Amino acid sequence: MFYPPMMGYLIVTAVSVLMIVAQRRQAIGRNSVIGIRTRYTRASDASWKAGQRAGRPYLIAMAAISICHAVALFVAEISDATTTGHILSVVGWVLVVICAVLVGRAANSAARSVG
Repeated sequence: MFYPPMMGYLIVTAVSVLMIVAQRRQAIGRNSVIGIRTRYTRASDASWKAGQRAGRPYLIAMAAISICHAVALFVAEISDATTTGHILSVVGWVLVVICAVLVGRAANSAARSVG
């Protein structure tokens, strides 16, 4: 019953971790496909790097929240705790969306300060 949200959390975790690793290795330059892409972060190479660096802590938080909620949903599935599972699912996605907004805000703020 909770397998689709669990898979969603695992996908969010995988994407977040891949972005974190790519950012640390500086494997992704300014582009329109991957990374924290906003109008301000794509303005220059310096603003791109600053935006990616500023958004990284929130990406780490997003990955941690996602993996913790995936495990919690798995436990709820095994123990047949449907009410708890529904609450965990909704709360987790709300936290992921909040982290995504914070990623964008931090990246924009850092990119604007460079430009």
